[in-house]
Amino acid sequence: MLKSVLAAVFAAALTTATAQAGVTIRIGGAGSPDSPDTKAMEVFKEKMEAELGGDVSIQLFPSSQLGTVDEMVEQIKGGVLECMYESVGDLGSFHPAANVEGVAYLYHDEDHFFRIWRGPVGKEILDAIAKDAGFRVLGPAFHGFRQFLLTKPAESLADIQGRKLRAPGIPAYIESIQALGTNPATIPFEEVYTAIQQGVVDGVEQPLVAIKDQRFYEVAKHLLMTNHMAETMGFMCGEPWYQGLDKRTQDAFAKSADASADWYRQYTDESQAKVLEDLVAQGVVVHKPDLQDFMTKVAGAKYDAALQPYIEKIRAVK
Repeated sequence: MLKSVLAAVFAAALTTATAQAGVTIRIGGAGSPDSPDTKAMEVFKEKMEAELGGDVSIQLFPSSQLGTVDEMVEQIKGGVLECMYESVGDLGSFHPAANVEGVAYLYHDEDHFFRIWRGPVGKEILDAIAKDAGFRVLGPAFHGFRQFLLTKPAESLADIQGRKLRAPGIPAYIESIQALGTNPATIPFEEVYTAIQQGVVDGVEQPLVAIKDQRFYEVAKHLLMTNHMAETMGFMCGEPWYQGLDKRTQDAFAKSADASADWYRQYTDESQAKVLEDLVAQGVVVHKPDLQDFMTKVAGAKYDAALQPYIEKIRAVK
């Protein structure tokens, strides 16, 4: 009887200690400390701690402190890291649905982007990635449309034919860039600046905020405004880890991730003109080509058959 009582007391004490300790969530990122990516992580941290108080501890690791983007993805897959804040496309090698990020001219505009990712089609895509690949993505955020930053001038689609441009090592990205007539080079994001500087590639394609944050404008001065893809940022966590959280924490996580995405949308809307102005002040020359030529050219892209149903579902959303 005494043993049973002591066991019960010990169990209760252990439960109380665990509850007091709460949950620790480490989130890695590649953005600099001053980047909007890192600010979005900070917004999430503030919201989570406001929701859960001392029951949660959020630790942020920007600037690739925990490794490269690919290394962090592997850490999450292996259960070593809880979450990272990066582009959904970085999961493209784990699930075909994540490759929608690399499909050119998929979204009509920013509103269409959010109708997808906060609607049933977006939920279906994210649930499929979680179920089949083991990554739970929360708070899909609009990072802006991607543009080409080049070392030499270009006024049209014809001017970039054959140029060697850095692209993520993701099948759909590579297919899209090749379909535009350029030569994609899959260089790790952390090595892009040096690759441009040393002439290994003729340029890169990124959203304006990333071009500024990573200081790519220092080594390439010609900005070709193509709006060819929309980057989807998000909190990417291990699905087994996420399912191990209690419902209160999961609900707070989802709510805080969406609040972070709302902040990023507002930031992107308000900052695009200012970022472009800052780039011009740094000597960047802006070129605005006929986008219909790009859309027509990329229409012949041949994406993975497993990706095609997701493309069709997105394009069906008006």
